[in-house]
Amino acid sequence: MSKEDGSSIGQAPKRTKRPFVLAAVMLAMFMGAIEATIVSTAMPAIVGDLGGFSLYSWVFSAYLLMNAVTVLIYGKLSDLFGRKPIITFGIVLFMAGSILCGFAQSMEQLILYRLIQGFGAGAVLPMATTIVGDIYTREERAKIQGYLSSVWGISAVSGPAIGGLLVEYVSWHYVFWINIPLGVLSIAALWLFLHEDVKKEKHKIDYLGALLLTVPFPH
Repeated sequence: MSKEDGSSIGQAPKRTKRPFVLAAVMLAMFMGAIEATIVSTAMPAIVGDLGGFSLYSWVFSAYLLMNAVTVLIYGKLSDLFGRKPIITFGIVLFMAGSILCGFAQSMEQLILYRLIQGFGAGAVLPMATTIVGDIYTREERAKIQGYLSSVWGISAVSGPAIGGLLVEYVSWHYVFWINIPLGVLSIAALWLFLHEDVKKEKHKIDYLGALLLTVPFPH
C-alpha cells in the first residue's frame, strides 16, 4: 500500500536537490550552447578533410532548423510525461548525433547527423529552463537566470579556444565527442536528484500534426 506520491507508508517522499539539479541543467545547456562556437572553429579542418565546401552552411542550418521545429513538440510532451524523461531523451539523442558526427565520412553524412543532433537539442535547452522554473520560486528565478545566462557567455569564450586546441593537437572528430561526458554527467544528476510528481493518465498525441510541423512548405 502506498501514498499518492508513490512512497510507501512511513517513508518520506524523495525531495529534489536543487543545487545538483541546477548544475545538471547548466551542463546540459552548456552542451548545446558550445556546439555552435566549437564547430564553427573546426569547420575549415572538417571541410579540408571531407570536402563539400558548397554544403558548408548546411552543417549549421540543419542543426538550427531541426532544433527550432522540435521545441514546440517537446514542450507539449513534457507537459504530458514530465520534464525529466523528455530532457533525458533529448540529451541521449544529442549524444548519439554527436558520436555519429565524429564518424562522418562525407559532408552529406555530417549534415544528416547534425539533423539528429538538432532533434535532440530541441529538447535540451527549453526543458532546462522549464525545469528551473518548476523547482525555483518566482523570487529566486531572477538570480538563477543569471547562472543560466552565464552558460552562454562561457561557451562563447571557451568554444573557439577548445575547438582550436582539439583541431590543432588531436582531431576535429573530438569537437563532437567532447559532449559525451557532459551529457552522461547531466543525465546521471537529473535522475539522482530531480524528483517529479507526474500524474499517470492516458494521453492523446497528434502525431500527424507533429510530423507536419517539421515539413517545410513552399511559399
